[in-house]
Amino acid sequence: MTLATRYNAEAKRLMPHMADSLAVDPAITCACEIDDIVFRRSEYLGGMAIAILALIEQQA
Repeated sequence: MTLATRYNAEAKRLMPHMADSLAVDPAITCACEIDDIVFRRSEYLGGMAIAILALIEQQA
């Protein structure tokens, strides 16, 4: 399971109303790439992406 797959699942679980806006290509394996993609959509979403990635890191 790639990092992006875990990220997309966690985004959907935590914020189902924003999951489409936060979603990234499930093939991505780099947290920096996820952050860059989502941050380009908006700074707010980029902040949410960082928080979600931090939660995933704590779970590992």
